[in-house]
Amino acid sequence: MSVQSTTRITKIQPFGVEVDLDLRDEKNDDEVARLFKEYGYLVFREQELTQEQQKRVMSKLGPVLEDFTTVGYVSNTRKDGLLGDSEVSFHLDFLYTPVPLLGISLHGIEVPYEETWTRFASGRLALEALSPATRERLRGLKGLNLFSASEEGLTGRQRIEGYPENAPRAEHPLIHLDPITGQEVLYATQQNTALVLGLSEAESEDLLAELHAHLYADSNIYEHRWRNGDIVIWANQAYHHARGGLIPGKTRTLQRVCITDGVAEDYRPPIPDDRLPAHMRK
Repeated sequence: MSVQSTTRITKIQPFGVEVDLDLRDEKNDDEVARLFKEYGYLVFREQELTQEQQKRVMSKLGPVLEDFTTVGYVSNTRKDGLLGDSEVSFHLDFLYTPVPLLGISLHGIEVPYEETWTRFASGRLALEALSPATRERLRGLKGLNLFSASEEGLTGRQRIEGYPENAPRAEHPLIHLDPITGQEVLYATQQNTALVLGLSEAESEDLLAELHAHLYADSNIYEHRWRNGDIVIWANQAYHHARGGLIPGKTRTLQRVCITDGVAEDYRPPIPDDRLPAHMRK
């Protein structure tokens, strides 16, 4: 006989759930892992986790890689923080490598109350919204995915023209089975997917425009407005994410812990200095 969970959850539109659990309590780790597999997108409020506690929670969901690209801070004021103040367009972390991250957690530890946001889009719902004919067409196609090597690439779309020879690139099917939820998702992003392989430039542009229209429609987006104590955990290969530009000097610090089957060497693109922690800049 199955045991019914007593955890209080609230559905978020258009996807995911807000969960009422204390993540400091190790007894809740198995329930978090169960909910993560079921929904792929979880929000927790009023938490206060150390980095070690956040790593403990995430280690129940998958392998935690100890590297500055996967454990640390997304911050515009900390010297060890990533990304600075820049706007960031919709992407999946490390889609331009053979081993994109499995999952990501961000914990608001110093943020202005609901002034900054991260937007999320569902690859599953977007795929389901496509016509059957378009879905069938996608099954034989792959996208070429690039690292955001330029400011235009970071805030909009990275193009193949002028792309550095030493920067990474990876081919992935446009329909992908998310390893966390086991659901099929659209696997082409605004930022990373430069073109569809095997199509003419015009055909590729038309198809990507159609996919983006479904992926980034208002009805397919949840905007999370950050409060101190928030933790958002999501399946990276199922949910695209983006953020707006920040006010320089006005602190926004999120504690970040990711899970992945990759190793540190997989995540070593030539990152521009302004996105690196201050102590790692040339």
